[in-house]
Amino acid sequence: LDLSVGGSTAFESALEEYDRKMDAMEEKLARLLRDKLTACQDAEDMFRVFARFNPLLTRTRVRAAVKEFQMQLISTVGEAVEKLQSKFTLKYESSSAAKISRLRGIPPIAGKILWAKQMERQVHALMKRMSDVLGPNWGQQLEGRQLRKSGDELLSKLDARAFFRAWVTEWEKELTASASARLNSYPIKVEHTGREGKLTAMVNFEEKNELLFREIR
Repeated sequence: LDLSVGGSTAFESALEEYDRKMDAMEEKLARLLRDKLTACQDAEDMFRVFARFNPLLTRTRVRAAVKEFQMQLISTVGEAVEKLQSKFTLKYESSSAAKISRLRGIPPIAGKILWAKQMERQVHALMKRMSDVLGPNWGQQLEGRQLRKSGDELLSKLDARAFFRAWVTEWEKELTASASARLNSYPIKVEHTGREGKLTAMVNFEEKNELLFREIR
């Protein structure tokens, strides 16, 4: 290692040359990425470009060149998160997924868990896209901070285990209440049916017990 004055001068010159070449390369990469984004037909194409060139987002020139495209995609992701939030607010019971689950013979809690898991995967996919567009620390950046907060809040509400625990607690209460009723212990019960009030023998089996079997199957 040459520590003389001449050696230090040569080293500084080499550093300056390196910086010039890196600036020129960074400028070329910024133009290349911007050209590719401009040529995209829709948001899906833009997401793919950002995913491919994501490591370049650490460079200042590159970030400046793609800023407007980032804002477009952030808006797209924000709208998608809002739609998922509205979907959750309407609740599973009134959703089209609940109707399809009933037609397929899927019990209510199992259907709700599947619905929540599907939405959870969609939120994670949107968060991954934000990482592709802004970089791995996107949640700490000003542009992505609010979206990160909204996504985390929605994920906390989509906890399938919470749905299951609430269902188990409800069933425990019902079983405790029914166990104290002597009538429920008989296999056959007699009830008045029809307008004439005729006595009819019926099997003492509630539909909810069949539902319980299907839920835990």
